[in-house]
Amino acid sequence: MIEKEFHVFGKWFTEYVRSFYSEDMFILRNIKLKERHSLEVCRNASLISDSEGLDTEERYLAMTIALFHDIGRFEQITRYRTFKDSDSENHALLGVKVLRSADVLACLPFTQQDLVFQAIANHNMYMIPETCDDRCLFHSRLVRDADKLDIFRVLADYYAERDSSPNPALDMGLRDTPEYSSRLLEDLFNNRMASTADLRTCNDMRLARLSWVFDLHFKESFRLVRKYGYIDMIASKLPQDGKVENLRAHIEGYIDSVLASGSGIRG
Repeated sequence: MIEKEFHVFGKWFTEYVRSFYSEDMFILRNIKLKERHSLEVCRNASLISDSEGLDTEERYLAMTIALFHDIGRFEQITRYRTFKDSDSENHALLGVKVLRSADVLACLPFTQQDLVFQAIANHNMYMIPETCDDRCLFHSRLVRDADKLDIFRVLADYYAERDSSPNPALDMGLRDTPEYSSRLLEDLFNNRMASTADLRTCNDMRLARLSWVFDLHFKESFRLVRKYGYIDMIASKLPQDGKVENLRAHIEGYIDSVLASGSGIRG
């Protein structure tokens, strides 16, 4: 893959997204949110690619996956007025369907097309399927890291304006009450990414987002999490009790250990 082809994809992306611009302010707000998110995930993918020393072809492949990873979100929010897959449909699989229908990747060799589709389909799974080969696994991990990093940014921006401008699409219909799940807390203290299957409150969602740290794979991702203070930002929105303070210290210690290690990629 060369730079010229990626620019063709960028032009198609812009035209496709703007076809969803609407006079409905709820729809327009969330279309623009996901438009910027996609571009920021692409930027994160470029940073991680550079930190890993990828060659030009693999770098642009990673950026293409990142650019298109949420292409299903635009139809999802317009049709269902939600980003909650369980109340609509799997946005990753919807995105693959959109790309296949438009034949956007026709200029790529079949093996690269298939890799892009697989990585997009994998980006929102709880776990990457064991059937992935090494190249697919690498690119699936890369886009998942890049995606998580920007969702942290989205949350930081949203929390700053939430009181004056709430967005139901980001709150996922959850109750904003002080309770949080002890099961989720246990997952984090055991360095596990939490399942989002049974979230009941906004605090549960915040804990689930914090648990993403344990599913990051590239040292650059940890460096960026630390640089932008994402852990403190999310933890500060939880009840400030002893358990949360211990959790914050536990996660920061985990990040310290990864950054101090010699490997650029976690297993």
